[in-house]
Amino acid sequence: MKRITLLTLILCYGFLVTSKAQTETEETTLWEISGKDLSEPSYLFGTFHLLCPEDLILTANVKEKFEASKQLYLEIDFSDPNIGPKMMQHMQMRDTTFHDLYDSATYQQLSDSLEKNAHLRLEMLNKTKPFALYSLVMIGTLDCQPASWELKLVEMAKTGGIPISGLETVAEQAAIFDTIPYKTQAEQLKGMILNPDSTRREIRDIIDLYKHQKLTAMNERITSDPLMEAYLDLMLYNRNANWIAVIGEQAKLKPTFFAFGAGHLAGEKGVINLLRKQGYTVKPIH
Repeated sequence: MKRITLLTLILCYGFLVTSKAQTETEETTLWEISGKDLSEPSYLFGTFHLLCPEDLILTANVKEKFEASKQLYLEIDFSDPNIGPKMMQHMQMRDTTFHDLYDSATYQQLSDSLEKNAHLRLEMLNKTKPFALYSLVMIGTLDCQPASWELKLVEMAKTGGIPISGLETVAEQAAIFDTIPYKTQAEQLKGMILNPDSTRREIRDIIDLYKHQKLTAMNERITSDPLMEAYLDLMLYNRNANWIAVIGEQAKLKPTFFAFGAGHLAGEKGVINLLRKQGYTVKPIH
């Protein structure tokens, strides 16, 4: 259960890495891009989308580099006033409901457990893609009203009058989960709901690694499972490759603060290495 759940978090809560090239001296979530055709540096920042408020710490370095930037790029444009309806539109399963994915006894058991832990019944979300419910389960494990780096950065950008854009669209993100079989997603959702203690421990462990910027340790937790290999290209590597042109183009135009799930940063096919292969200098800011 844990491995595919963590893989999904690459997309939904972004924090995992896949690299043997990453060194301990580069264990950080804040990076500077310079060189090649850039007249001024831009910055990469690895986020974790849901944290308890006390764990979302705006360091002096992050604040300084953000304020030195002239625009903000997130995975998707979280400042879009229509983002809620867009997400709802793309979160519906095609020609399938949870009644098709579970037998009646399992359906009832999951609905009861979901109501107990998230105060929602499965009947209310019967056509919602299973991955979209992962966040509801995870919020219940945090024992707090979660905060989000993305929303924090949007607030800072609006305060500073900095324009906000997205590296991809809601539709592009949601389409990934039409490729992963709903049955596979549903089995992982079942494991999360029926094993709340295990889910809670796993999420807390990963948050602790993120807080301490232990990117290599995060990598070791998830890359050993065969389920990972089936979806890494789809959920991580292809997206990284697609972002490189946008990052290069926008960084050339003006100093830009790029913030996305920390799992996209490192690795042979991570954003850092891909930018270096394009001739940019990418260095850690501790």
